[in-house]
Amino acid sequence: MNMDEMTDEMLAERQHVLDVDKWLASEAAGYDLCGSFTFCARCDKTETHPCARAEARHMAELEKETEQFEEEEALLEENEDIPAEDAAEEEIAAADASDDDEEEPAAAETPAAADESEIPAGYEWVTRYRRSFKSRLIQNEKMQDFYTEVRNALSELAGLRSRVSQACENFRFHGDRIARLSVGGKTLTLYLALDPDAYEDTKYRYEDVSDRKTYAETPMKVRVTSKRMVKYAKELIADLAAKHEVPVVGHIPMDYHAPFEDDAALIKKGLIKPYNVLVKKKKK
Repeated sequence: MNMDEMTDEMLAERQHVLDVDKWLASEAAGYDLCGSFTFCARCDKTETHPCARAEARHMAELEKETEQFEEEEALLEENEDIPAEDAAEEEIAAADASDDDEEEPAAAETPAAADESEIPAGYEWVTRYRRSFKSRLIQNEKMQDFYTEVRNALSELAGLRSRVSQACENFRFHGDRIARLSVGGKTLTLYLALDPDAYEDTKYRYEDVSDRKTYAETPMKVRVTSKRMVKYAKELIADLAAKHEVPVVGHIPMDYHAPFEDDAALIKKGLIKPYNVLVKKKKK
């Protein structure tokens, strides 16, 4: 909700919640964490309910940045002028889609309606759906549970900047990509800028994807499929912070859950994009 729409009573209620959360986090850390949260940079101590107002400004900025990015991405797709960064992320989506059994090998693909007169013998046009990172999260509540845990762990790293694209969410520190979240099929996948060889013969389950150019910066691939894997992911994120000398600060946990939406609603929002693909007819 926009801060202009929040009443003084609502701000006071939110301030009380933040004060309690801040006190509990400070007790756990052993020192006062005031001024170290993600929204503290927007704080004005001269205002009433400063934490609540700072948080509202922070959320408004994030929402604006997301809207601007989505507008820019839509414009790029319209002009068919995709920069190298987006092209790399499209490779991520294609690679992760190989884990999803709903996709089939195709002889041709088009976003427009197919002309039946152009169909070769033995082939047929079938509608497929290119699902974005956001849409896959929205339609999987359990994955949202894992995402919320991992995303909050990453938010504890000061100075980490995140950016969500159609294919994934990238995390950069001083311009270097050190983590990435994507969805392969129905599995949340975390990529980290850690040396996979350093974790050989350990309890951690991972895949070394350093041989693929797309993942050169984040070669350690971890599939987050259970609460145990969430725990391991958090431990590896702590290692990531230590390796790249990223300060770990207190963070008030955010709820990243979103209500379920069906395909029609997500198509309307542009989070799912239908396309036609030419495939061989199945033998009856």
